[in-house]
Amino acid sequence: MTANDLTARQKRFIQALLTSKSAREAARQAGVGEKTAYRWLRLPQVQSALAEAEALMMGEVMRRLLGMQGAAADALDEIVSDRRLPAARLQAAKMILDNLLRLRSAVELETRLAELERKLEQVSSQGEPPHGD
Repeated sequence: MTANDLTARQKRFIQALLTSKSAREAARQAGVGEKTAYRWLRLPQVQSALAEAEALMMGEVMRRLLGMQGAAADALDEIVSDRRLPAARLQAAKMILDNLLRLRSAVELETRLAELERKLEQVSSQGEPPHGD
């Protein structure tokens, strides 16, 4: 299902959902009754279009954040190196270490998931059920 499967009102509602604090607020902004909005939210085509729109927005945000990463790392480096600001240095160091540990965990999980997907594909192509070992 795509956005083409939606009415103009449903499309307006989805756009409002992307920037509103609640479905109630989005319904008001889109000129849709609240009961209608909640009914639409249960429709597979609306759920699919909303997920697609959210993914597009998240992609835009990720690209923007990626573009800022060098400047952010430079700023943290300056703070960590500035001996005049011990509290800020401590906070920056903690932020760096916490995020480094999160990144490490995410990379490890991604690696493990990729390996599991590879094994599942291998088993599926052989036509055998996966073993529990």
